[in-house]
Amino acid sequence: MVMRAAVFGGAGFVGTNLVYRLIDNGCQVFNFDNLSGLGNLLNIAELMQQSNHSFARCDVTNSEEIRQSLLMAAPDTIFFCITPKKLDSSNALEPFECFLKTLKNWRETFADRVLPVSKIVIVISEFHKSQKQLKKVYDDIKAIIDQYVAEGLPVTSLFVPIAFGPFQQPDSPIPLIIYRAIEGETIPVMYPEEPAGDLVYVKDVAEACLLVEDRGQIGVHYEMEGTQPSFTNIEAADCICSVLNKYLPPPVGRYQALIEEIAADTPPAPEIPKNEASLDRLGHLTKTPLSEGLSATVKWYLDNDRWYSQSKTRFFYLWQNPENVLSS
Repeated sequence: MVMRAAVFGGAGFVGTNLVYRLIDNGCQVFNFDNLSGLGNLLNIAELMQQSNHSFARCDVTNSEEIRQSLLMAAPDTIFFCITPKKLDSSNALEPFECFLKTLKNWRETFADRVLPVSKIVIVISEFHKSQKQLKKVYDDIKAIIDQYVAEGLPVTSLFVPIAFGPFQQPDSPIPLIIYRAIEGETIPVMYPEEPAGDLVYVKDVAEACLLVEDRGQIGVHYEMEGTQPSFTNIEAADCICSVLNKYLPPPVGRYQALIEEIAADTPPAPEIPKNEASLDRLGHLTKTPLSEGLSATVKWYLDNDRWYSQSKTRFFYLWQNPENVLSS
């Protein structure tokens, strides 16, 4: 029997890559997104005519829309890929609280029937440099999940480091470098000799999601580490420029000439310690080497002109104002 999977946030960065992986796996995918943030219908344009993919708008802070989506999908598994972007907002946790509360009520409504949902996987990516604040949000999300697990929901979670790869808008340093290099703009690099962070190729994240869905234990919070060895910030920028030199040579010189080292007033934020031991115990998860992942990412942008052109226009304010991305 083909698994019926509902993906909330399935037109966003991680969600889109997960949807494509589920489709490749032969799943019937019901894709939900409200398209109000970085979600983009162009991400899933080539799936819209496929019989094993359905898309509908859904706001995960709207209980009625969540219920309608659940009734439409009748899923075996739910993937929830909604990541809050504002740490200073009192509503940062609202999507998680509203979704899990609605799902609990929905299951209780159909308590006298066979309930198809066997597992709910909540996927959360790092999204902010303020690690102290981010850790608090993580802890609050885990507390909400623990509460609903105690009340009977089959929830598990996967916390992943900073991901990069296809379908990513210029809202983090790696795609920002790619966009600005392609457009011939200066490439600002902060803390050039510092590690680029705990980075992971997004297709490896999709594989980890499937591993947690298949073998993960209810109530366990799994954490994924980045790929080792890592790059420094300047090495990551140099790698991206080298790939562009090969596949999209500039009129003169090399893309490395666009790199501009930026002095920073504050020290780099420490990374959140990760413990991948529990994830390792689920099975072998091969990670793409950073140089290979960066190369594949750059080539994907170059091979997808229509997507890139639309993204470049829609998110002009991001790649044209790198200080907003680098300081977030």
